[in-house]
Parts: sequence; structure tokens; C-alpha cells
Amino acid sequence: MTAREMQISFEIESNLQDPTKKPTSIEIFYWINKAVEKFIKTRYSGINFKREAFEQTQKRIDDLRSLVKEVDITSNVPGSKPNSIIFDLPVDYLFTVGEECMISFLKGVTTINSREGITEITNDRYRQEIDNHFSEFRLYSDWARPLRLFYGTYVELISDGQYTIPHYYVTYISKPTAIELPSNNCNLPEQTHSEIVKLAVSMFLENIKDPRYQT
Repeated sequence: MTAREMQISFEIESNLQDPTKKPTSIEIFYWINKAVEKFIKTRYSGINFKREAFEQTQKRIDDLRSLVKEVDITSNVPGSKPNSIIFDLPVDYLFTVGEECMISFLKGVTTINSREGITEITNDRYRQEIDNHFSEFRLYSDWARPLRLFYGTYVELISDGQYTIPHYYVTYISKPTAIELPSNNCNLPEQTHSEIVKLAVSMFLENIKDPRYQT
């Protein structure tokens, strides 16, 4: 659907007889965009009627596939912790789907580059991992999974000092395009548009205390 078609569908679905309660175009697109936000969150997290999160079923993959992106981020900016590097997240980043990184180290006189996973930690676990001689972030047999700390707009990857981390690869759900006239159309897959309109109508009617709907 185009933005205009979603607006018309909203008006038909809401079917308000009282002209004083009929929303303006600005209000309609406010609720449509709020519905997009809720739709993405519930499909990603699994907090929905079917209890299915993103990538658990083909339907959930198809719901959000147009928002999935993968980027290769490079950096040499040191972090606040020893042997760490800061990687800025994309400006349209919303939710993480998967993460990997490249580690680089010398083996004799040969530089080895290896694409590996990461070890997710929180700040309260940082000291525990650093003190753990068997932690996966330590290079052993040409293999390591750097520690990863997550902040607002960036991540910090931490090595044991035996290797560097030149690349961070992240697959993520991107922020959706705001839907508005004249031509900012919904960039979620076409089959989700009717669901989004119905959700927007439900949220709108619940907001005006219409007993027909409860979200």
C-alpha cells in the first residue's frame, strides 16, 4: 500500500459515525507509525499472539525481512578499557540480529585474519571474564571470541592483547521509514500493511475509549 492507501484503509476500518471523533490526517499517520513501531517490536521479541520471535518461523522472517541489513564497521578508536576498540553503530540501527568480528594476529611472521563470533557480556561481568584464564576472549589455538559491551550508539570489543579487532560485522533490524504524505510509503513488506492498519485502528479506537477494541 502507498501512504494514501493506508490512510484510506484506516478511515474505512475505523468506521466512525460521529464526525467529532474522526481523526485528521496528522492523527491517522501518527497512529499508523505507532502501529509500525509496535508491530516491529512484537514481531522481533515474540511478545505477540503466536509467541513467535523473529527468525523462529518463515512468517516472522517475512514480516521484517525488508528491514534487515548487514554492515562491516571498521575502527581504530581505542575504548576506555585495556585492549578495546569502539565501533559506532549505524544511525538507523534498531535491534541486533547477529554479530561477528574479525580478529587479526601474528603466527610466526604470518598475519592471520579470522572471522569469529563475539562473547556478550555486561559491565558487571567484565571483571569476572578478565580474571577468567579460560574465557573465550583469550586467544587459544588460533581462536578467540572478543568480549562485547553494548552502549547507546556504539559497542566496545575487548581482546586479550594478543590480537587486534579491525572489523565488526553486525546484522540488524533498521528503523522503518516514517509513513506520511505525499510519498513516504511503508517500507515493510507489502503483506504486513493490512495488519499494520488494523493495529493502528485498534490503538486509535482504544485511545478514544471505543469498547470495540482492546490492544
